[in-house]
Amino acid sequence: MEFSNHVAACRPELYRFDQNQPRPAWQIFTDVAITTVTFNRLEHTKRLINSLYHKTQMPFTLYVFDQASDDGTAEYLGELRRIRNNVIIIRFPKNIGKARAFLHAQSEVRGDLFVHFDNDIEILSNYWLVHLLKAYYAYFLGTGACEVALGLRMLNQEEYGFRYATTIVNYRIPSAQNALPRTSYSSTSHDSQEREYLLDERVCLGLTHFLCGGAWSIPLTYFRRINWKDFYPIGIGGDDQFISQECARLGIQLAYIENGPLCYHHDWPYSDEKLELYARLKQERMVTDWPYLKWKAKDVMRRWLRR
Repeated sequence: MEFSNHVAACRPELYRFDQNQPRPAWQIFTDVAITTVTFNRLEHTKRLINSLYHKTQMPFTLYVFDQASDDGTAEYLGELRRIRNNVIIIRFPKNIGKARAFLHAQSEVRGDLFVHFDNDIEILSNYWLVHLLKAYYAYFLGTGACEVALGLRMLNQEEYGFRYATTIVNYRIPSAQNALPRTSYSSTSHDSQEREYLLDERVCLGLTHFLCGGAWSIPLTYFRRINWKDFYPIGIGGDDQFISQECARLGIQLAYIENGPLCYHHDWPYSDEKLELYARLKQERMVTDWPYLKWKAKDVMRRWLRR
């Protein structure tokens, strides 16, 4: 009885998302597409997908772009699609690279909010998608637009300075314009006697010029305007800088959610296995990948014409 009283005192009803309630004001995106790109490393993929289904707590569609994995990933994804009705699998005949998978995603993905996780990410925070949607809502209330790409905090990358937040801005969601559940954005105690402020929340965004690409989101209409067809880096990994530059070209603000959900990047710093894979793929594509060679030839020509 004493334990039950303690639970009741914590008011858990304030922190649950009810899918049967009328659409809350903060749900300005109603159709969320979550994507990941896989190439082997099955245990990483399982960890990410398990965390998605345990931590999301609201509807989404999962798009998995598999780069011809041969370690059991294809079989795992087939079983996942059999038991989950919100999974779409796109399988390529060879490893074409993350950037080219994104190029396919521009035509394959449906919805209004694009969210991407590298397959070695694990989501740590419950109701992370509620937090993400409320962050967009707070930005909209503060600026009148949703022209922003938001990144989630990756704990073990912060140790290496991988956030680059230059300015911290607080955006308020007044109680009168908010709806349950309460989140980590709450600016009053749930025990407060001032009930009119019970859902008063403030989202803290760290504005930046560089967004890490392991866990990020952007309105799908802007994702479709990123020039992935022009992106063919000499390195096989590392599209973060390109995404950041494209967002700047499109007039999109970049920001990290400072007081919101957390995730963990399991292969960071990169393992020897991943570095060896990048080195091998780089060599293979330099001699066998026609789109890469065409990009390289155009790049050399541009450099020569600038002289």
